[in-house]
Amino acid sequence: MLDKSLVFQVLQAEVNNRVSTLEKALDNSRAEMVSESKSTAGDKHETGRAMAQLEQEKLGRQVLSARDLQQAIAQIKVEDKHDEIQFGSLVNASNGLFFFSVGIGKLLVEDESIFCLTMTSPLGNVLKGKKAGDEIQFNGKTIKIEGIR
Repeated sequence: MLDKSLVFQVLQAEVNNRVSTLEKALDNSRAEMVSESKSTAGDKHETGRAMAQLEQEKLGRQVLSARDLQQAIAQIKVEDKHDEIQFGSLVNASNGLFFFSVGIGKLLVEDESIFCLTMTSPLGNVLKGKKAGDEIQFNGKTIKIEGIR
C-alpha cells in the first residue's frame, strides 16, 4: 500500500493548486471589470458588468470552499495509526484505495488511483469504525477491508 504521507502531500498540493488557480481567476475577473468600467456606458456595458459581478461572486464562493478544504486537510495527523476507519485513514479495500479526508474524488499517486472521500459520503458512513478484515455490503457488492493506515 502507498505511504500515507505521500498521499497526503499529493492531496495537499492538489488542493493548494485549486486555491491558487481560483484566486488567479478571481483576480483576473476583477482586473477585467476595472478595465471594463473605463469603457463607454450603455446597456451592453451594464450587462457586461452584471455578468462579471456574477462571475466574481461564483469564483469567490469557490475560493472559500477550496480554503475550507485546506483547513480540513490541516486537521489530518499523517503520523497517526488507525485501527478503525475514521477521518484521516488511508484504506486498502478489495475495490480500491480510499483516503478519508476531503471529497475531491480521484487522485493519482505513483500511478495508483486513490479516491479521496469524506466520512459523510455514503461509503464513508458505511465504513466508519470498521477494522481490517471486516466485510461490508455496499451497492450490492461485498467489500473487504484489507488494511488501514
